[in-house]
Amino acid sequence: MCDPRFSFRECPLLLLLFFDAVALGPVAMISSRRPLGLKSLSSTPGNGQSTISTEIPKKIWYKLGPSGLNDKMRGYTDTCIKNNPNYAFEFMTDEEADAYVEKAFAYHPDIVETYLNLTVPILKADLLRYLLLFHQGGIWSDLDVSCEGVPIDQWVPAEYKNASLVVGWEFDVGWGDQFVRQFTTWTIMAKPGNAHIAKVIDDILDDLYQRTAKERISLAEFKVQDTAEVIDLTGPRRFTGSVLKSLELSLHEKIPLPTISNLMEPKLVGDVLILPGYSFASTSNMYGEMEVGPPLVKHHYAGSWKNEHGGESP
Repeated sequence: MCDPRFSFRECPLLLLLFFDAVALGPVAMISSRRPLGLKSLSSTPGNGQSTISTEIPKKIWYKLGPSGLNDKMRGYTDTCIKNNPNYAFEFMTDEEADAYVEKAFAYHPDIVETYLNLTVPILKADLLRYLLLFHQGGIWSDLDVSCEGVPIDQWVPAEYKNASLVVGWEFDVGWGDQFVRQFTTWTIMAKPGNAHIAKVIDDILDDLYQRTAKERISLAEFKVQDTAEVIDLTGPRRFTGSVLKSLELSLHEKIPLPTISNLMEPKLVGDVLILPGYSFASTSNMYGEMEVGPPLVKHHYAGSWKNEHGGESP
């Protein structure tokens, strides 16, 4: 067998494997890395630009929690669904989500095994949003998020319509330069096959593998200690760190935080559009008397993913 460090010309087997992956599409364009499943989504060739769709699909994804779609949650989701009739929407139950992941990522047994064996609800809810966005794209929205009157088609300025990923700061203006910033994960917009979302998924799976291996436990036995661990493992800090790391790799340069923080208007970095804090998290930022743009969504912190144990335990 040829040395994998060789070029395609020197190693025809690598060329054959590459074209096999291309034939299978973006979900299969991967390389070996994890002992669990052999595959890494974020090794897709290219610079992070999605070639699957020219625009972010007009579909809103929701995940139902243990209490289903009660009147309170329906009130929130209706503000998005009824005011955007040109957008499809889908509510997924736990069983439907399991079946979806098992089918959509059949080429990636590591992903299927990880998702199906996780028992902590919030970890599965976090991972699901990234898997859905990678596979089909669209808009992820938590059940407890309301749209604030601006049509979704107007969320992204015309000059940035080619962005493959749209994120918004959760904590930005008014928090000082030393505060650890993070993007919201209650609302994310993405094209399918997005390399930055792939990086998020890869990093989560790698971290889970390392933690379970270190503790000598199975995925089903894995637990988290507190909310902070969730935020770092699958939540906003993981999402933010992986997206920025992926961006830096695709751009071949560091992204200084001052160039993307304290935003008062949208900023395009590579193929990622970063929205100011007032867009997705107006109540989490401190603008004082400053004039800002309209809020696009509002997060009501209802914790729809929680079970009788709080959602951070099975």
